[in-house]
Amino acid sequence: MNLILRSSDWIARIEAALLKLLVAAVLMLMVLNVVSRAVNWSLYWADELAINLMVVFAFVGSSLMFAQRRNFAVTLLSDAVSGATRRRMSIAVQCINLGFALFLAYACWVWFDPATLAQSGFDLKLFFEKTFNSVYQEVTNTIGVRRLWFFLVMPLFAFTLIIHSAACLLRDVCNVPATGAAP
Repeated sequence: MNLILRSSDWIARIEAALLKLLVAAVLMLMVLNVVSRAVNWSLYWADELAINLMVVFAFVGSSLMFAQRRNFAVTLLSDAVSGATRRRMSIAVQCINLGFALFLAYACWVWFDPATLAQSGFDLKLFFEKTFNSVYQEVTNTIGVRRLWFFLVMPLFAFTLIIHSAACLLRDVCNVPATGAAP
């Protein structure tokens, strides 16, 4: 139990630092984009990179919000019930969150299909011929890097969401106060 709680807190600290870097990078790309357009020299790769970094930002930020229990919630019902009922409702919500995270991890496994990739000898052409799955081969339009590097945020999000949801569930079940989380 302690390992999951400490892992969640450690991952949340890394996510908070990563979010700061992503915000700074997106801001710099936006400023670069404005300046380059002002001098009539558009940098289309800056648009694409900023968009992809914002998607990564959204997933990392969502994971951190789950860890800190700052995700969106309608509290009309939970505010009107007793503390014990509120705790049971929170446990049910965390079970649903954990179930979603596990489903997302499974969906990422199916999408990336590492078993078939390994059976294909990590030959991307053979993998595509077997599966018609181009996840490893798609390239961004202007940056020219494989989209895989941006797609990897999905399994990372699934993993961190599993850890954070399990930690929140354990805190609710064992009545352990959250560290650094919103009340």
